[in-house]
Amino acid sequence: MANKWNYGTETMVLRKFGINETYQLATYLLDQYRGTVLSCRHAVPPRLASAESRTQLEEVVKVAVVDTIMRHPMLQVGMMDATSRTPSWIQLQSLDLTQHIKWLYIEGHNDFEQTVQETFRVQLDNRFPDLSIKQPGWKITVIRQGNAPIMEVLLTWNHSHFDGAGAKVFHEDFLEMLNNTENGAYERTGLDGDILKLPQAPPLLPTPIESLKSLPLDLKCLAKAFWEQTRPQFLNRDVSLAAWCPIRSTPYKTQFRAFFIDNASLLAILALCRQNKTTITGLLNGLALIAFSSHLDSTAAPAFQSSTIIDHRRNLPSAPPDAPWVRSDRAVGNYVTQLLHKFDRELVARIRSKLPADASEGRDLSTDLQRELWAVSAQNRLEIVRKLEAGLRNDLVGLYKYVTDWQQTMSNMAKKRRQFSWLVTNIGVLDGNTSTRLSTTRSDNGQRWSIGRAQFGVSADIPAAAIEFATVSVAGRGMCVGAIWPDCAVDAMLGERIMADLERWLAQLASQS
Repeated sequence: MANKWNYGTETMVLRKFGINETYQLATYLLDQYRGTVLSCRHAVPPRLASAESRTQLEEVVKVAVVDTIMRHPMLQVGMMDATSRTPSWIQLQSLDLTQHIKWLYIEGHNDFEQTVQETFRVQLDNRFPDLSIKQPGWKITVIRQGNAPIMEVLLTWNHSHFDGAGAKVFHEDFLEMLNNTENGAYERTGLDGDILKLPQAPPLLPTPIESLKSLPLDLKCLAKAFWEQTRPQFLNRDVSLAAWCPIRSTPYKTQFRAFFIDNASLLAILALCRQNKTTITGLLNGLALIAFSSHLDSTAAPAFQSSTIIDHRRNLPSAPPDAPWVRSDRAVGNYVTQLLHKFDRELVARIRSKLPADASEGRDLSTDLQRELWAVSAQNRLEIVRKLEAGLRNDLVGLYKYVTDWQQTMSNMAKKRRQFSWLVTNIGVLDGNTSTRLSTTRSDNGQRWSIGRAQFGVSADIPAAAIEFATVSVAGRGMCVGAIWPDCAVDAMLGERIMADLERWLAQLASQS
């Protein structure tokens, strides 16, 4: 086991946890959040696809994982003082790869897609080994079936280590390493069987953004945040809060649903987004607003708030010269923030007035509703653009600097009214063939690895949004839209109806373009 190889050695503390890392760890320790999964479907080169090549395939995957680990130090480190207010990342001497690479071989009569979805759902709710074991909180699960020319690779991780954009980088770099692994060239320095001996030199970890850049806060922003945190609940008459969905913590179980959009449909939808000055993220917020307005009445939800996850990597300085990940936008770490959106009572009432009399039946969007949709989606995109232009000023992570005890803060949050009805986290477009970074020749394309589709999901985030939408696209292949909610707080029928609306309306928009 990995802890045997690290036992009895002097612990090397690399650095304290950053703000985002401490926040993520607190939600994990309180069982408010568990795992995150990004799954990719690989086309396996014919020379490795046969059942007879199983040993060789496993070796190729292991070596590619090792090369990816060496590029991204957050995959190499353990935690110390995890339950304290100030946890630390520590250097490990070795990794037991049997703890980080799992193979699932299924029989020919089994349904491959069903197995993938069941495994995906289970892993969202899986907890990682005891943090005191001192091994990194991530693993990949590879699903194979006979001689099939595909394999599914599920990356599951503890969000303290890195975010969804970091997971996308992991998959892209893992794909690059698979294609760089020449037939038979499987030896790697430090790799002895399934034990990877890590370099003695302390690894350079990506630096938290608050240690790299100033996070300035205007006095008005600071005062507003302080008042919202400290005022008694009975003084908070904001009707846009998600009071319709009280926060419940147990029993913990994630509900996950997903649908896929093919590339032709996605291109048609993107063309409409450009015409209407918005993006996929803006459109999803707009569609969610109409769906929630349709299925919740004005007494339960007169208005709404939602949240969009934003990637801060664009605000990072250049990576250090000796950083193995080379570029700041390729850092596997935690660099996310959130942007709040409010949809007031007047807007929501106007949308409800344009819904069909029996909206529960599932109808297409009328011309009037489409006008509202594009107006809301364009406004949403404008708010995101303004946030990006503002950089780090008045950012949520800047406010987080004043939190001294994250476990207590998150415990208190679970006792308040829920703020967000929904959240959108879109990790963008994954490069499935590395064509921008690797030169390929026509003759070897059939022998190369590629990714045909991806699926992204988060576990139920107990005090956060009632329903979270998680999306990822693969360049030239289409998009997956996932929805997640806590089983103990959100009625499954509501979640499924909202997802059915989104799937129907996106198909409608694609057919109109």
